[in-house]
Amino acid sequence: MAEARRPGAPGPNLPAILHINTEPTWRGGESQAFNLMTGLRARGHRVAAAALPGSALAKRCREAGMDLFEVGMSADLDVGGASRIARHANARGFDILHAHTARAHAIGVLARHLGARQKLVVHRRLDFPVSTGLAGWLKYRSPKVDLYLAVAGVIGEILVKAGVPAAKIRVVNSSIDPARFAEARLHRAEIGSAVRKEIGIPPEATVIGNVAALAGHKAHRDLLDAMPQVLKALSGAHLVIAGDGEERASLERQAADLGISGSVHFLGFRSDVPRLLAAFDLFAISSRLEGFCNSVLEAFAAGVPVVATSAGGLPEMVINEETGLLTPVADPPALAAAILRVAVDPALGERLAGAGRSLVESEYTVERMVEKTAAAYALLTDRP
Repeated sequence: MAEARRPGAPGPNLPAILHINTEPTWRGGESQAFNLMTGLRARGHRVAAAALPGSALAKRCREAGMDLFEVGMSADLDVGGASRIARHANARGFDILHAHTARAHAIGVLARHLGARQKLVVHRRLDFPVSTGLAGWLKYRSPKVDLYLAVAGVIGEILVKAGVPAAKIRVVNSSIDPARFAEARLHRAEIGSAVRKEIGIPPEATVIGNVAALAGHKAHRDLLDAMPQVLKALSGAHLVIAGDGEERASLERQAADLGISGSVHFLGFRSDVPRLLAAFDLFAISSRLEGFCNSVLEAFAAGVPVVATSAGGLPEMVINEETGLLTPVADPPALAAAILRVAVDPALGERLAGAGRSLVESEYTVERMVEKTAAAYALLTDRP
């Protein structure tokens, strides 16, 4: 299927993949892409990343000694970027282009039109409705896309509604490395106490935590609206929000307007998420739109009980009353009530956390994600 490989290239019987990512920053999708590339490389696949110059993913790939092609991709119809990717992929003998973002999807389709000989795989991570405009129609009905990977069943359903044939869709859930959270779970009291001291939270306080980009679809505004009800019942509670984004200033104003600024801590982006999770009594996610939330999986792995809305793929991991508590989307009173249930009932929290940990360790590891993705690739090639 592909051009002859360079002498000594790894995995002669496995497809070689060029992963395309157009994000400058590091969010859940970039973490998933990097974990996938690392896992595939460990299995013997030849992998490389086509990423923006100076991007967070490019930096991480360079540090890991991973093959990297830095290329500008400034718009969906960046003909120059798509042409460079097509030439690079053909010259290096890749079998598959794997697009990890919406713009990468468009770039991949354009690269195929410009001569890229590879199969094209597109990852869909968000449950946003597919655009009904011409650009969306062309992208999602293009015969140049050979396979879609949806991170949740609900996203697969969205793709079908957009006109993608069901036969072109496979569900491959997002994943984490549970071992990364073992120390925080096993030494939770000691680590959590230190983190609370750093933030300025009393050791006896109930801490509700959230780790997510401060973007509109994450609906932190609903979580803030739930806090007055929580504080009325638990006056010493604190809300800790780790993450940054375009919504930060408006959320800080909202907390001030609600009179709860003293109980809310905006930490910005943090690279020490396992340590933060050790300080949380429970994890709350208030999204109105969601794919398959990595942060929930991380809370599970750290042994932290989860309260979530029923957005997108969240109900596929947060099974109500089993691995967490689910509330309706955009319903702050219901969110507050669920938070209080867990906060005042340690036995409930322990039961939910244990079930969540078991689920993530059995179903949502990086190894499982890599295995399912490799099986999907095999559908497109004549290699095992």
